[in-house]
Amino acid sequence: PDRVGEWRGADVLYCQNPEHQATYLARDLEDLSTCPDCGGELATMSLIEKQILPADTIVLKKQYTSPLGGRVIVSLVMSGKERASIHRPEHCLTGGGSQIVGSHVIEVPIQHRNDLGVKILDMLNKGRTSDGRTVSYASYYAYWFVGKDRETPSHAARMFWMAADRILFNKSHRWSYISVSGSRQADSDAYEQEIKEFIADLYPQMLRSKS
Repeated sequence: PDRVGEWRGADVLYCQNPEHQATYLARDLEDLSTCPDCGGELATMSLIEKQILPADTIVLKKQYTSPLGGRVIVSLVMSGKERASIHRPEHCLTGGGSQIVGSHVIEVPIQHRNDLGVKILDMLNKGRTSDGRTVSYASYYAYWFVGKDRETPSHAARMFWMAADRILFNKSHRWSYISVSGSRQADSDAYEQEIKEFIADLYPQMLRSKS
């Protein structure tokens, strides 16, 4: 959705030129297919994601900003025929100065249904400022998996259901996972309430009508 409550969204696009690999917001571009700086192709996933994920994987990302200046990134990754399209997010979040320092599951109240289980990874990251200084900052990565008539924050549960569907019903359903990421204060859990409120507003808009 373009809006989630008071949050305004914009599609995220990535330059596929190996020498550039810049990131853009679609609302800032006139041509959504060509990088405005180097002329490279633009895509909805980064070059690294495109190289390591199966070709039929679908990746969509949107950046949302609030009137108070907050920012979150929402990602949707949908698998193709291969199971390698979907994996535990923990596998690709570490490295380059980023580390997972904690994880837990929260329950997000959603109207007209049971609470939604969402896993939160508490991250510590390192980056560089424009003048070359190294800085540390805290962030979070919240996610859950979605399959046919099933939702879970557990990778193990998803793998069990996938195996059961194949063995018992000879079915192989496509899975996806949805993530919400943003910054947090390292010494506070106040960000959890923001996650709950944001997902509670986002979730109904992501449902596809069965009619």
